[in-house]
Amino acid sequence: MAQLKIPNMQINLRKLDLMKAIHKFRLRPDRKKWDGKSNLKIGFYTDTYLPNVDGVVNAMIGYKGELEKRGDEVFIFTSGTANEKREYGNPKTFFFDSLVFPPYPQYKLAIFPLNSIRVAQKHKIDLVHSHAIASMGVAAIASAKALNLPLIGTFHTMMPKAPSYITKNFIGKKLFSAFAWGTIKQFYSPFDLVTAPSHVIEKLLNKNGIGNTAVVPNGTNTSKFSAKYDPNIVRELLGIQRHEKLIVTAGRLSEEKNVEVLIKAFAMLRKSQEAKFIIQGDGPAKSKYMKLAKKLGLEKEIIFTGFVKEFEVPFFYCAADVFATASTFETQGLALLEAMACERVCVGANSLAIPELLQEGRNGFLFKPFDEEECAEKMLKGLQLRDGAKRRIQQNARRTALGFSIEKSTDKLMDAYRKVL
Repeated sequence: MAQLKIPNMQINLRKLDLMKAIHKFRLRPDRKKWDGKSNLKIGFYTDTYLPNVDGVVNAMIGYKGELEKRGDEVFIFTSGTANEKREYGNPKTFFFDSLVFPPYPQYKLAIFPLNSIRVAQKHKIDLVHSHAIASMGVAAIASAKALNLPLIGTFHTMMPKAPSYITKNFIGKKLFSAFAWGTIKQFYSPFDLVTAPSHVIEKLLNKNGIGNTAVVPNGTNTSKFSAKYDPNIVRELLGIQRHEKLIVTAGRLSEEKNVEVLIKAFAMLRKSQEAKFIIQGDGPAKSKYMKLAKKLGLEKEIIFTGFVKEFEVPFFYCAADVFATASTFETQGLALLEAMACERVCVGANSLAIPELLQEGRNGFLFKPFDEEECAEKMLKGLQLRDGAKRRIQQNARRTALGFSIEKSTDKLMDAYRKVL
């Protein structure tokens, strides 16, 4: 059997063959036909959920809230710990005992994920929607097959790019990427439909042999994220002077977010512009980034806040003169959309889905991935915009974000569901 070796762990990818066995039994022999009028019971399957804060979790919470407003019911099936089960479990949220996945600690691998079949049967789920490609993704396939339910999957995470942050070996990266795409193709083969949050990701899926796809962007709460929040509150709390320009980034502090690019660019920018830099978020690479800030003599200029409370997030966006991201891992970029909804001038790496949101000079600025000097130039350009040009970019950013409102995205999600029901 083929073995994929990851530090401190081995995953037997051939276990996906258990899907063949699932075809042999049915707990509900006939597929229930949806009448298009009655409310749906939808099962979201995921390997990451609260208390994690990431794009997958935020996307699911957004969809769950909007679907429930419309009268549908959403049930969460997720991997987790006993403590998470006690704190976040409820009659519609089910945690299955799990082990932490070392390379990405926010993800957990459920030990007995197929127990979810009976839970889904008990609650009479109408449709299975997988937001996972690991243990709970297998559980999603198993539940759909066993209960003869429509099966949709959303491709959230660019795992084939993960080796870029694990090994420097070029051949190793290529082999891992090809192997990963092959495994992903095998994984999605039983699905009725696979959704991608952006057009560039749909093209990548199709290029790698995954057909029957649709673009369904993850939605942003454009009522919550807006320019209505006082920009001075965060500045006062953190001791930032009003004359100082402020750059903000937000999200998990992991290797693929390339925050070191922003830190080095900020060091260059400081030579000609008095400014502070807020890094809002937490994760396995935080200590690395803090050491880099110290090495560059920027301990007082760079503020690491950790994760902030949900209601505080828009205040941080609105405090920013520029919001920046150097990530080359984004399948869409929800944090970027949230900042745009708050009418911020945004700067992002010209990679994957980012240029689908940012258009140079119209609603923000793009820089070549990993190019610290160009990143500094674009951040400085954003900070020094004249009032008229700045206002135009801010308004265009808001218009872009409104096109990805949770209401519009949920309409597209329902269109996808209708295709398979």
